[in-house]
Amino acid sequence: MAELTIAVLGLDRLGASVALRLQTFVKKRGQHRFTLIGYDSRDDYESPARKLKVFDKIERKAYSAVEGADIVFMNLPYEDLRAGYELIAPSLRDGVLLLDTAVIKQPSLTWAEQYLSDEHHLIGFTAAINADYLLEHQLSPEYASDDYFLDSPIYLTPSLASIKEAIDLAVNFSAILGGKPHFLDPAEHDSLTTITEEIPQLLSIVAYASAMNHNAWQDAQRLTNPPFNVLTRYLLTHHPDALRDEWLANREPLTRAIDELLASLTDLRNRLAANDESAIEAFLIAASDDYQRWINKRHKGDWDDRPDNNAQFEHTIAGTLFGGAITKRLFGGSKNDDK
Repeated sequence: MAELTIAVLGLDRLGASVALRLQTFVKKRGQHRFTLIGYDSRDDYESPARKLKVFDKIERKAYSAVEGADIVFMNLPYEDLRAGYELIAPSLRDGVLLLDTAVIKQPSLTWAEQYLSDEHHLIGFTAAINADYLLEHQLSPEYASDDYFLDSPIYLTPSLASIKEAIDLAVNFSAILGGKPHFLDPAEHDSLTTITEEIPQLLSIVAYASAMNHNAWQDAQRLTNPPFNVLTRYLLTHHPDALRDEWLANREPLTRAIDELLASLTDLRNRLAANDESAIEAFLIAASDDYQRWINKRHKGDWDDRPDNNAQFEHTIAGTLFGGAITKRLFGGSKNDDK
């Protein structure tokens, strides 16, 4: 049985759902014991997270939260992430595993090289959440659930420097959360999330900017309803500095994705301008049919995964950890064991 201290930095719906799942795992299976430490600088997340009563303690300082932690779940807002690595690095113990949830992973690898030691192990973590929650966009911790990751892919992005023990621990931790671990190269990951994360961000901002610059906006803004608010919500949930830094850090794939988006918009615009009913209908039917195929696959998890993308794991943290600094830290053993 493993006894692990888990620090969750960032107590939004994602971070709180991690804690809820770990708590449920202990209650139902009892194989391991988790001490859960939380941290968030945002009052609108920290206060609701306290009311959930799933954390053993919620610290006021990030460096206090990570002291003694075996796993640090790095779920900080993007604008705070670099400073977060610099701040917590001196307080991290040897053998710690850091799981980074940032939308793009390559900047975090650079910051890890800059601030962390060779005894601190960073692996990117991106969850494709339970399909039952796909249409929900609430980020507050009161919407957390212990099945948030159930039967859904969790993509791990190790670097070339990642050691086997850290990868194994990340795989098994993902399995305990209820997810299906897979591997992605960090650069490939960032190219894919350009399409699924950053283009939606960009469309949200551009849609609002276009509306506010429209000469009828003074009157139109009074007619706003859920479709407009849902589309433009990123201005409420993301800080401009975070979006700026994230887009610039991933500017090459994002620029290519914008070019493809512009081509699609131009195509649709030309069909509309030509009053081409059949062409517009064909455009809509093609998108609708493909959407139905995608959403069905997303709910069923039927992706025909590439064999080399699937992570092999045991449903126990101890199952695949043999040797190395992390194993000795978590499960005993002395330095002489390597000799």
